[in-house]
Amino acid sequence: MRPGQDGRPRRASPALVTALVTAALVLAVGSCTERPTTHHGSGTGHEVVTGPAGTLLPGGHGEHSHDRLRQVPAGDAPTVTLTVRPDAEDGWNVRLAVGRFRFTPDSVGGAAVLGTGHAHLLLDGAKIARVYGGSYHLPAERIPAGGGTLTARLVADDHTAWAVEGRPVEDTVRLSGVSPGAPPGATPEPGDQPTDQSGQPPSGQPQSGQSQSGQSPSGQSPAGGPDQTGQAAQTVAIAIAEGRISPAPGRIDVRKGRPVDLRVTSDTDDELHVHGVDRSAELKAGRTTTLRVVMDRAGLFEVETHRSGLVLAQLAVR
Repeated sequence: MRPGQDGRPRRASPALVTALVTAALVLAVGSCTERPTTHHGSGTGHEVVTGPAGTLLPGGHGEHSHDRLRQVPAGDAPTVTLTVRPDAEDGWNVRLAVGRFRFTPDSVGGAAVLGTGHAHLLLDGAKIARVYGGSYHLPAERIPAGGGTLTARLVADDHTAWAVEGRPVEDTVRLSGVSPGAPPGATPEPGDQPTDQSGQPPSGQPQSGQSQSGQSPSGQSPAGGPDQTGQAAQTVAIAIAEGRISPAPGRIDVRKGRPVDLRVTSDTDDELHVHGVDRSAELKAGRTTTLRVVMDRAGLFEVETHRSGLVLAQLAVR
């Protein structure tokens, strides 16, 4: 306040105060519009981001896909080349060669950032897996007897598909229904239990009276103990707190045929899942769950939580 002629402080006029407040509000609104805004789409918990990372197009792409397209200029768009080779023992080894793109498994569910994200594998247009790196093992049992068309589509961390001129960034190959090592077949129905030639569940599968997590009804865990072949289990301990994973996600070397005990502690209820071997277990908040799996074929297998979409580790089986 400036002093008046009588030496007393003079108050600013109401008109001046109103003008200053209006100017401040205009500046605040203008600065907020520079930031990406987020919202949740109807019926989904996936975050959809609008902002400088391309133009979010309305609707989806394809009858079976929930992906919305995020269009970017061709010169900035990522690229992907899909190659598939028969595995020596079972199924197919899938390879994704990408350009102007980086896989970011620790950022799944976050904002879209140009040149980052993961990939979706689709078989005949239906999504069958997420891929968080350049390689993936596709079991023969996932491929129908008549074969199918396999597509690798690059998506952002918010699950929108990168696109150029209204078409998703993807590559497609044709798979036959036969691969070395094991004949293809339909994916087992829920509740079906695979058996070996003797009609008994193979090593590593839960027996009668044992849960899928490898725990007995009494709650005692076999973690670290030998399996039926006498091999000591390799223990992998993972903790999840407030969406953060400790230790940080990475590749874990596993010897083929050795049992692995996944000991996961989470601060929220979720579902633990190992891709490629179709093993899962319920996670209860504040408790440690042990899921035992026997990795009986070579390849790269992702360990993730289904509900929160976190990638916990990749098991590199050799």
